[in-house]
Amino acid sequence: MKLIVSLLGISVLCVQVLADELDLSLNANALRVQYAHDFESNQLSLDGGWLYHEDNGSAVHVGLHLIDLAASGRDKVEAGIGGRVVYTNGDSSRQNGFAVPLGGFVRITPRAMNRLSVSGSAYYAPSILSIGDMEKYQEFSIRVSYNVLRQADAYIGARYVRGDYDDAPDVRYDTGMHIGMTLRF
Repeated sequence: MKLIVSLLGISVLCVQVLADELDLSLNANALRVQYAHDFESNQLSLDGGWLYHEDNGSAVHVGLHLIDLAASGRDKVEAGIGGRVVYTNGDSSRQNGFAVPLGGFVRITPRAMNRLSVSGSAYYAPSILSIGDMEKYQEFSIRVSYNVLRQADAYIGARYVRGDYDDAPDVRYDTGMHIGMTLRF
């Protein structure tokens, strides 16, 4: 628990230094807060986030991605590939562990509907990239966003985040639909 509080404290301090993008999403049982900073000079993006499920525990992550346009056609297709370091704390299973999932995301913004975008992400860490009680980690999401203001999007999406542990049942940190918003500074 001390580790989670420390990481959240560092994240709050980084918010003032790396103010770039704040993403907040929630459903009836889970809340996710994520902060990202893009280093445009070298196309790197650094992000950190916290996912909390009221019954199943929490997952904290720090990630690094290489981001660029994936297609040069009429429609904007942005992609990022990289990885994260994730710490999970499964409250109900009393299991915790670290994982280094690899993955990325794709965001498509059709030119004909430039205020609307569709994005998805996937991250996976098999046992070779998992430490402690964790056996593997999986995270998948998809969302449809609408650009309400120049620097703010509202979205609806679905997310699946799961940690598998050695001697305990798997923990689903989030499953199902959520709503959210992204603010860019």
